[in-house]
Amino acid sequence: MRIIVLNLTIDIGNTQTKLGFFDGLDLKSVQKLSSVDNIPWQSIIDTNKITHSIISQVGNVQSDLETLHNNTQYVEVHHQLQLPFTSDYDPFTNLGIDRVVGLAAATYLFPLENILIIDAGTCITYDLITSKAHHLGGVISPGLMMRYQAMHTFTHQLPKLEIQQPSSFPPTNTDEAMHHGVISSVVAEIEAFIGRFGTFTPTFRIILTGGDAGFLSKRVKNGILADENFLAIGLNLLLETNKS
Repeated sequence: MRIIVLNLTIDIGNTQTKLGFFDGLDLKSVQKLSSVDNIPWQSIIDTNKITHSIISQVGNVQSDLETLHNNTQYVEVHHQLQLPFTSDYDPFTNLGIDRVVGLAAATYLFPLENILIIDAGTCITYDLITSKAHHLGGVISPGLMMRYQAMHTFTHQLPKLEIQQPSSFPPTNTDEAMHHGVISSVVAEIEAFIGRFGTFTPTFRIILTGGDAGFLSKRVKNGILADENFLAIGLNLLLETNKS
């Protein structure tokens, strides 16, 4: 009889928390939460028969994780964890934990490949890792909603808009002008950075992840692998590697 070992991955980002439920390496389901407050950890553990858990969080988000500590074999992602890559980032401890997880995922899933990871979330990050599992560095820029919010917040009259594909060009009203200013500029930025990173290595796989990956993948011309669960898979692989 196979011993079932169920893993729980917890990715606490700037705007949402994502739970991944794994049977070994097999992703069974994903749950998205808007807050880390009052999560019924014990119920989640009991209902899903969780034995191991791993958490990645940006900043010092306060959440009651004692239940996970006490009832599962628990790993928290940090810079001293056993990682499958090296990095030129200086200091390495300033590299965001979400970027660490993405680099680990790329290294585990696509060994011996050059990879550009584009994580389109609250911010958009670009990280290039070589086929020798060495991180050359990366870029941070504002995400889609941050750009919309900035125009609304720092002006007196521009409206607060949601993400929407712009229509005809040139725009003939304020909403369309803002949509083009955000969406078209982000698409142009992504394609420009793909070209610039290409000066460091002639070929590389491009991975687009993050909450806006699905929206952007339909608009970027370059061939891209889009996977919104990429970081959850990376967390699970880190958990498997660092199990005690």
